[in-house]
Amino acid sequence: MLNFFEMERVIEELAKAYPAQCATTWFKITKNHKPSEEEYRNKVVEYMKIFEYLLATYPHGPDTDNLKQFVKNILAKEIEKVLKGDNKDVERRYRHYVINSPSPVYSKDILTRVSEQELEKSTDSITKVSIKKRQKNKESMMLVREEENQENYNVNSNPIITNRRRKKKLITTSE
Repeated sequence: MLNFFEMERVIEELAKAYPAQCATTWFKITKNHKPSEEEYRNKVVEYMKIFEYLLATYPHGPDTDNLKQFVKNILAKEIEKVLKGDNKDVERRYRHYVINSPSPVYSKDILTRVSEQELEKSTDSITKVSIKKRQKNKESMMLVREEENQENYNVNSNPIITNRRRKKKLITTSE
């Protein structure tokens, strides 16, 4: 009997390789952003069963019959794992999809968490900008917020220049 080691490896990694991604794409297309675990697993299994049809391309013969039987047995074991929720890759893909999918209904907790994260990011970026500007402008220690407000109000006109060197550069470049 032939050794079908390669096929065994393929089937063990099958759910991770394409059925989970195909199932996720199917749910995206059907706009089902929060499928149940059972729905997701069943869709993955549906795509896993398609693998058997690939064996039809092999030439007919006794070795092919052995291969088909071998693949059916191993595939049945892997399908059982997926249906029970024992396939870590499928479960990880499901959680990733459900958590990161857009949903028409947002809970207050999610909105609060997202707004707090945005506030932290904006505060960090303002602090970083102010440090950079203070390092560049040692002569004039103007607050960043004041600079930003002044620049925002003077959008159509030239920005307010706080550093003498910059003023010289602007004058030379505009001539």
